[in-house]
Amino acid sequence: MRSSSTYTETNFLRLHAEGAKGADAVVTLEHFAYAPPVDGRPGWSCRIIIDDEKMSRADAVFIAKRYATENGIGVIYEE
Repeated sequence: MRSSSTYTETNFLRLHAEGAKGADAVVTLEHFAYAPPVDGRPGWSCRIIIDDEKMSRADAVFIAKRYATENGIGVIYEE
């Protein structure tokens, strides 16, 4: 997680889709979750769901919403 980013949720998806409008984007979808640190391990964890895959922005949003619904995640940040 970038130190310059500010997030108010402790369990969220971050969807990054980069590309020209109307063309397939390069998509990264990450699931971030926070739990209190244990045994010196950091509290934040990140699970990469999609890693630099080409697809339409609509498909990326569909996958993010579906994953969020199935995993009880209430917030999707789009960058």
